[in-house]
Amino acid sequence: MSRATDSTGRKRPSGAFGPVRDEARDARIIDAVLDLIVESGYADLTMGAVAARAKVAKATVYRRWASREDLVADALESLMLPSVSFEGLAAETLREDLIATLTRSSACLQPQRRRFSAALAAATGSHPQIADTLRERYIAGQREAIASCLRHAQERGELTADRVERLLTPGRLEIAAAVGVLVLQEDLLGAILDVEGIAHLVDQVLLPLIGVTSNSSYVFGQ
Repeated sequence: MSRATDSTGRKRPSGAFGPVRDEARDARIIDAVLDLIVESGYADLTMGAVAARAKVAKATVYRRWASREDLVADALESLMLPSVSFEGLAAETLREDLIATLTRSSACLQPQRRRFSAALAAATGSHPQIADTLRERYIAGQREAIASCLRHAQERGELTADRVERLLTPGRLEIAAAVGVLVLQEDLLGAILDVEGIAHLVDQVLLPLIGVTSNSSYVFGQ
């Protein structure tokens, strides 16, 4: 049986039934899960503790999520990359496209998503499989965001088809290097990249690796 969808089009957990979700209540539950994972880890997380933190009945949680695993998966999914409407960016250059796309896909303008690193660190120690899944999805999402920009640049004539094909070949390091900085930005830089930092990443890392010269004079750390 296929899973129902909520008003956002997102699939509802297999344990969900009854009327469409109360989004505000569900947001409190998700926030509670994330807070508890960071505070005490996955191993000590219980449905009862989540219900208490969210100020809802335990039955309310179980009506929406069939198991702790389903609940944690949805909570961690909420920290992942937001959907990016690439067509809506209307960038005129590869540089503009990369900055706008990575600003959106990295969620650097959404402070609530910055809990990703803390949740990832907590999950790594208590549940490595969840941490691996988060890393894989984050990396895949960022790589596809950059790949979309390269394809747009090809359509505009900034890059040749052969060049784009080479850059997207599995095992190439150009895109992987930039994604690595995004994944490890807090460890490497001690902070989450803001829009200016994303521009620096594009100008000083990604464009040179791709083989495109940037006219920007921005220097990281200024």
